[in-house]
Amino acid sequence: MTNLSVRAKVFLWLSLILAVSDALFVWINYRAEQARFQNHLEQRATHLHNLFVVELGNTALSMQQTATFVASMPEVQQAFHQGRFAAEQEGAGAGGPRAKLARERLLNLVSTPWQELRDHYDTRQLHFQFGDNATSFLRVHATDRFGDNLEGVRHTIFHALRDQRSTKGFECGRIICGIRGVSPVFLNGHHAEDGRFIGVLEAGTSFRTLLELVEKPSQAKFVVLLSMSHLSDTYFPDRLEKLKKENPPLNGNLIEATLHPEVRELLANPQIAQLVEQKGTVWLKVGERHLAFTAFSLRDYLGQQDPQRAPVGTVMAWMDVENDILQLKRDLSFNIAYALIAFIVIEIMLFFALRRATFSLEKMIANQTATLRDMAAHDELTGLFNRHYLDEFLQKEFASATRHDRTFAIAILDLDHFKLINDNHGHLVGDHVLVDAAALIMNRLRTSDLAFRFGGEEFLLVFPDTEADEARRLCEELRLQLSGRGLGGLEAGKITASFGVAQMTASGESLDTLLARADSALYAAKDKGRNRVEVSTLDSTNMVGK
Repeated sequence: MTNLSVRAKVFLWLSLILAVSDALFVWINYRAEQARFQNHLEQRATHLHNLFVVELGNTALSMQQTATFVASMPEVQQAFHQGRFAAEQEGAGAGGPRAKLARERLLNLVSTPWQELRDHYDTRQLHFQFGDNATSFLRVHATDRFGDNLEGVRHTIFHALRDQRSTKGFECGRIICGIRGVSPVFLNGHHAEDGRFIGVLEAGTSFRTLLELVEKPSQAKFVVLLSMSHLSDTYFPDRLEKLKKENPPLNGNLIEATLHPEVRELLANPQIAQLVEQKGTVWLKVGERHLAFTAFSLRDYLGQQDPQRAPVGTVMAWMDVENDILQLKRDLSFNIAYALIAFIVIEIMLFFALRRATFSLEKMIANQTATLRDMAAHDELTGLFNRHYLDEFLQKEFASATRHDRTFAIAILDLDHFKLINDNHGHLVGDHVLVDAAALIMNRLRTSDLAFRFGGEEFLLVFPDTEADEARRLCEELRLQLSGRGLGGLEAGKITASFGVAQMTASGESLDTLLARADSALYAAKDKGRNRVEVSTLDSTNMVGK
């Protein structure tokens, strides 16, 4: 009776420990998946930020070219020169009747190109200025506003006047904010050596065209917010009051541009408002939708010249992540089911083992623990090592290579257009494609190489003691095999793959940097048409492909 009581206590204690371990296993795996998802979102946010900055620069350059085109017209140069001369003779500023006539003549000259620029090139501002104080001579977009001093407000104009050179960037003025390009205007010439410097001409546009350009490829939505404190320092007071009535500020910010009317409702959410203030990347459930948000600072022309200058606003982007969240939930459900099944199986074994002998129990627990570890290291669908084991293995391989002065290469393999396979043929066919691809990979690799399922349709290959050129050759052979086989019952050539290869260097780079370079090479392969191998150099800027 006493022995039975002891066994019961041991069984209960072991059951409790096992239950806690299973719960901890589920929690750790779920937290790891959340961390990986957050890391994916942050990488995506960096891409969106870079895309926005590049398109902002391209749009500003387009406006600069527009201003240069109008400034090169001889009749415009002559009229602007006469207007400046008249204004200076009549006391500068707005000038008098002669300046008024010259202003009207200049307006008539640019009216036709102005209309064409508005209709076809989304130009919403054309502005002539002159003098050391950046005096406004003619706002083609607001003809009743002229003669005001823009020094200290419009730095693109002031720098262009001071240096007699072109400038570009985002900047707020007295009436509107915009993406601007400024070009010097010379009488009878295009440069200071050819003619007399008159002043500058500025062309500007809104963020609308830019947002259309960045939203289509990124599948994200954007809003541009401007700080009310910055607008108070730049806008005409009456203009700002009118704007506030038409577009009420939210949390100290004014919506400058967006293509989505629901943004005002989103910005009213306290968590999103906090994100706008603090910047960063988060994912939230808004209503019935799961959305990812990222917010980064908006810097104007002067802010780009001086990084210490405070941002003038915020750019926020958001995207639907419903499928990603569903996958997280599926993974959680799988882990719970897996842990529950493992718990039941081990409980049964414990029960019978305790009846036989304590030493049998210990042996059985050890065997089952080893089995669980092995199962946890492999992907259920493909049989390859999984992402969980990859992290542990790469850390050891990286440390060993560093310690023994060896090298190794990695490659990230991504099946091209895999989503279309799932959409057109169903997920069951997609699973067969993954299984066949994994089998082909294992058959083609050397005995020293390892393959991991990296996530979704991505695989990661590790080539120990292998340099980049050899890894590229192996990947090229594998690429040809994949494209030449009928995977998952599909015809040959239906499935192709892109590869990003990176070699560990002796320069002290981190494992994360190595993975990032391989990922960048993969993106390069995708950008260059897919079904190819790209090799990353150390700085991830030069890619060589085949």
